[in-house]
Amino acid sequence: MILSKPNHIKIYGHRGARGDLPENTLESFKYLFENNINAYETDILISKDLVPVITHDFRLDPSLTKDNEGNWIEDENIKIFDLTYEELLKFDVGSINKLSRYGRRFVNQKPLENQRIPKLSELLDLSLKNKSENLLINLEIKSTPDEENLTPAPEDTVKLIVDEINLSNLKDKIIVSSFDWRTLTEIKNQYPEISRAYLTYQQVRGMKIKKTIYNRSPWMSFLPFYEDHELPKIIKSQGGKAWHPYRKDITKELVDISHQEDLPVNVWTVNKEYDMLKMVEYGVDGIMTDYPLKLKELCDKENIKWF
Repeated sequence: MILSKPNHIKIYGHRGARGDLPENTLESFKYLFENNINAYETDILISKDLVPVITHDFRLDPSLTKDNEGNWIEDENIKIFDLTYEELLKFDVGSINKLSRYGRRFVNQKPLENQRIPKLSELLDLSLKNKSENLLINLEIKSTPDEENLTPAPEDTVKLIVDEINLSNLKDKIIVSSFDWRTLTEIKNQYPEISRAYLTYQQVRGMKIKKTIYNRSPWMSFLPFYEDHELPKIIKSQGGKAWHPYRKDITKELVDISHQEDLPVNVWTVNKEYDMLKMVEYGVDGIMTDYPLKLKELCDKENIKWF
């Protein structure tokens, strides 16, 4: 697995290429590969019948989900974990409601017909066709210590996902990440051969997720934490292979500290050219973006090496 190259940026398509095509659909990941983007980030939840599926939110999002009659769903509390995979297949996730608050963020996203929530196994089968040495798959396990009955227990979630990884012949191309470090601790203890990246968010507001990094946070598996500069060292002490911070949470100094720990920094989610260039200036190793082709074009324009 090639996580970093000196003086290069690794381009990760975020949820496929969310800015251009419907997120977390097989067509969105095909689009990446067709345009020579060989790394991506995606999200995994578990269905009622214990199938790992590719979707971001614990509940179906009315902004991007239609029922089997082609109408936008209105119920905001349909849990992924309450539906079998066959029941999930009744919903179409191939477009975004441009009138919704979420949809207004991605007004240029192209709709696609008949797109269903994929199984993790389907995405891995697609990825297996990509023979690039630069292929890198960042699987984010969606899990939370704040609410029960949204996923199986961490140890069960991890086993289901690792079983799929082991069947895929892609283990050396996969890094598993999570905001919920309990799942990463399970992987560390039970499957130490699986590479782990530690997701962090330190803002007080502004996202669906709230601040996860503080002293003995349940998100951090109750580890002690006092100063920002300790974070890369804590992740390294846990055997982490990479740090995945929110773009507003990092400084060049923190990137330098992380590199002193031999810990690559892959930052999320960077969509504006100004921020992309700032991340390059900070020396990050990878950038996750909803607009991977835009980042690729910017790198080519500015003579920034990427892979």
